[in-house]
Amino acid sequence: MKQRTRLLTILAFCFDENPFTRQQVLQVAEGQMSYFYPNCKTIGNQISFCLQGLRDDGVIEFLDNNGTYQFCSETLN
Repeated sequence: MKQRTRLLTILAFCFDENPFTRQQVLQVAEGQMSYFYPNCKTIGNQISFCLQGLRDDGVIEFLDNNGTYQFCSETLN
């Protein structure tokens, strides 16, 4: 759960109301998450797992089949 919270903080700071892709998230978050989890060798996979969890929790949603996400409108209020 800590991973999701940290990733959510990064997403909110970097993307706010703008749509974003998994690739953009990796570019922004990979280094920061590696700092918090230095022994994790699969940071990209963990970030994808966290994105799925945030989607399942209704925090973010898919916009299209190209891997584009955005925050759910309820999350921004």
